[in-house]
Amino acid sequence: MWWIFVVIGVLLMALEVLTPGFLVMWFGISFIVAAIPVSLKAPFWVVMLTYAATLLILTVFVRKIFVGKGHPAARTGTAALIGGEAVVVEAIDAVQGTGRVRAGKEVWSAISEDGASIEVDQVVQVKRIDGVKLVVTKEE
Repeated sequence: MWWIFVVIGVLLMALEVLTPGFLVMWFGISFIVAAIPVSLKAPFWVVMLTYAATLLILTVFVRKIFVGKGHPAARTGTAALIGGEAVVVEAIDAVQGTGRVRAGKEVWSAISEDGASIEVDQVVQVKRIDGVKLVVTKEE
């Protein structure tokens, strides 16, 4: 009878490959651990207590080791531009409302955060995005 618990545990651990988030694996490991009292012919309540305690420990404490660590999510799209550098390709002039910068591989319309004029080829820092324009400041 104990081998049924082991087989179920292995199948659940194999199922983990198809699911994200390290969740099903803990059920599988708990089934395998619960096979120990089954092999010792322990009462049903001991088997269930072993299974439940193992599952609780694994999901609450051990899962945090695997899921809780890692790097913060990578910024993508326009969010990746904020805080980055850009190069002025058309002078930024607050009076005329003109100016363009190259941020990465793209050219964007840009305005100066403080209203100052910024010349071509100057490196600027992207502060935020206002509609379809980058709001930039001179780098010092």
